[in-house]
Amino acid sequence: MKKLSIILFALLIFTFKNSFAQSYDFELPDLDGNNVKLSTLLQKGPVLISFWALWCVPCKEEMRVMSGIYNKYKDSGFVYIAMNQDDPKSSSKVRSYIESKNYKFTVLMDADKHIFDNFGGQELPFGVLLNKKGEIVKSYLGYIEGDESKLESDIESVLKQSK
Repeated sequence: MKKLSIILFALLIFTFKNSFAQSYDFELPDLDGNNVKLSTLLQKGPVLISFWALWCVPCKEEMRVMSGIYNKYKDSGFVYIAMNQDDPKSSSKVRSYIESKNYKFTVLMDADKHIFDNFGGQELPFGVLLNKKGEIVKSYLGYIEGDESKLESDIESVLKQSK
């Protein structure tokens, strides 16, 4: 009976862990109207989702730095998503800002803040690093100059684990 209890407990944890990772999945259009699904991106490798807004100066500084980090690791399977939190009226401003900076990473709009809330966001900038299984490896709150070295180290670590 004790063996059966241990097996059932292990099965319960395995089931919970898999459903937990899947509960974060979403599908949203990018700025070009193409649907982007998180689970599809995770097939390539780890994903960093950074929540930001046009009014948030540290958010924009983090995106500037992340653009270089993304370009460095994208061929290794790393995916960077900039998840905008501005209201729908600002979407045209978001597009023009991204184009003016010549950013090549994926930008999604989360105007109702549903995705932000689902990941437990409280303030901006806020980020979550997911491994290839969709599990949250790290979360980040705020950004100050120098944080990029920790971000890059975490990205390198999760890329090594996904091989």
